[in-house]
Amino acid sequence: MKSKSLRFHFLLLYVILAVISGIVVPVLCVRLSANAFRDYQIRRRQEDIENLCESLTRLYNEEGGKWQRRRIMDILHPAPQWVGMKITLLDQNNNIVLSIRPNQMMPPRRRNHESESESENESGKERSSRNIEHITLKLGTVKTIGTLDIERRIPSGKFEFNYLSYLLRYTLAGALLTIISACVFGFIVAGKLSRPVIRAIERTKKIAAGDYDVHEETGLVGIRELDALTEGVEYLGRSLSGQEKLRQRLMTDVAHELRTPLTVAITQIEAIADGILEPTPERLNKCVDEMNRLGELIKNVEALSRLEGEAVTIHRENTDMKKFLAYAVESFTPVFTKANIELSAELEDNITCEIDRDKFRHIIDNLMSNALRYTNPGGHVKVKLCRKNQNAIIEVSDTGIGISQEDLPNIFERFYRADESRTRVTGGSGVGLAIVKAAVDAHGGKITAESIKEKGSTFRIILPSA
Repeated sequence: MKSKSLRFHFLLLYVILAVISGIVVPVLCVRLSANAFRDYQIRRRQEDIENLCESLTRLYNEEGGKWQRRRIMDILHPAPQWVGMKITLLDQNNNIVLSIRPNQMMPPRRRNHESESESENESGKERSSRNIEHITLKLGTVKTIGTLDIERRIPSGKFEFNYLSYLLRYTLAGALLTIISACVFGFIVAGKLSRPVIRAIERTKKIAAGDYDVHEETGLVGIRELDALTEGVEYLGRSLSGQEKLRQRLMTDVAHELRTPLTVAITQIEAIADGILEPTPERLNKCVDEMNRLGELIKNVEALSRLEGEAVTIHRENTDMKKFLAYAVESFTPVFTKANIELSAELEDNITCEIDRDKFRHIIDNLMSNALRYTNPGGHVKVKLCRKNQNAIIEVSDTGIGISQEDLPNIFERFYRADESRTRVTGGSGVGLAIVKAAVDAHGGKITAESIKEKGSTFRIILPSA
């Protein structure tokens, strides 16, 4: 089955709603209006009958207790509501005072028509159902002065027919106009709603083909969900573009990190093999150092892969964080003293966390090694422990060279280093902070970094306290 476009479905929905609102609802309204009009006619006819009874009673009283046929006709003849009605007036002895057939008060044309259809009326095939009502006329509340037999029916004359036909005609015209308007506006709105979706589809196809950059301005339509979709697709493209650039840089960095120690070792060994250099212990140790550095790099990458792939098991132990950090600071004190860098600690009591001590010690060692590496002699490094909102906060701050705001969001990526020179003095392997982040994540914590260029950096670890 061939799928239909979003515009088609929206337009179909609008047409269905238009049919429901433009036909079904008006038909119901016409039916209800006709019923209401009929009820109005019934109430109005009842009021006319009551007024006629009052007029006849008043006439009888004015004539001194007698019925005058001529004056009764004067009451009935000018009133249009009695035209075509069968009316019989009986006195108190059930003698007929006046009997009027339906055609007696009609104009000639209607009278002839009524005469032609009289047989049909009498056989029960009338246009309007007839119901003879017997009304007792009383003078006061006791004396009966006569009986009025009157046909109580709803007229179906020209006025009523015209009213209902006009009502139906205008309702159908309104229904047709509603359907046409709904189709036109539905087409416009469907296009407005489907256009951002079509653009998003085209954009995702370009992203899938590797075209991550935005080449044209994407217009927003003012609909929150569709604007969010458009912005989300563009954000995806920008994110993948950044990831692709980072991946390319990662491959370059990996190749560089592996090539450097191999190049140094191979150069030394080839020179010794060609007899250019003597195989002295110093030269051989240099080759061993390069191989060890290469092995350490591979070991770090493997550790990072295990942490990121959730293949590592965390052996949690309830740990007093003050004692744990105090021991780490004490272990690093000789190294900092030798480098002429001040190392201090500010640790609060009674803070415990469930951590894997070996892996968390690796986190602290890595942060403190970075602080040592990037802080100039005479600088200061501080380790702080405090509690905030049921969390343990660990901070490692330094007064070192800092990190630029441009590089700060990427420092936890693998092989990412802010210094492009990649000098062996400050470069490191480029995976230390990535390992730190993966280990902190494995503990259910969070690590952030703040830094100001040439003023120092602060790394903050947030852990749930036990």
